[in-house]
Parts: sequence; C-alpha cells; structure tokens
Amino acid sequence: MARPKKPAGELRTDSFKFRLTPTERLQIEKAAHKAGMIASEYARAQTLKGRVVVNEHRTLDHAVIDQLRRIGVNLNQLTRLAYVREKMPSALPQLCDDLEQFLMQELPDYGSKSRG
Repeated sequence: MARPKKPAGELRTDSFKFRLTPTERLQIEKAAHKAGMIASEYARAQTLKGRVVVNEHRTLDHAVIDQLRRIGVNLNQLTRLAYVREKMPSALPQLCDDLEQFLMQELPDYGSKSRG
C-alpha cells in the first residue's frame, strides 16, 4: 500500500542552500542526532521556530541490560522456589528492594511512572 499523497501546500518542492564549515556541519549533525532528527529537519525547526524540542530517548547500555537479566533470573528462581515450597523465600523482599533501587537509579522516570 502506497503512502498517501500530501496536499499541494505541504509538499516540500523548494530548497534552500547555504555554506558551512566542516565543524559547523558536524555541530548541526550532532545536535540533530541528539534530538532524534535528521539534519535537514533540525535546521528547518531551528530556522522556522527558533528552537528544537528534544525528545530524549535514553537507551540502556549492555551492562545495565545484563544486570537486569541477572535480577530477572534471580527473581524467577525465587518465584519457582516459592511455588514449590508454598512459602515466600526470605531473600525475595530484599531482591525486590534492590530491583526498585536499581530501576530508580538507571531509569530516572521509573519512579514517576510506576507510582502513577
């Protein structure tokens, strides 16, 4: 299925060209990347609106992902143990507290989202 065509007033048919030093171009491209945009979108927003709204997308590094995986494995083991023994392991509350602390440290928005 093809993408719907834009109305004539929304088509970008004109271009505007200006010269930059390599350093200036790199600076614009880095700022655009940080904002999650391509350079032309970034330059257009800066020119027409005087500002760019940056939507920060924080990604977790491999060490954080590995730590979350390890915590998940421990939590799964304790859950299975609780099911088999029909009793909550004493380590479970501490593991949940550690997980909560870790999430709040690595994901600053976690506390505000999880508590509503």
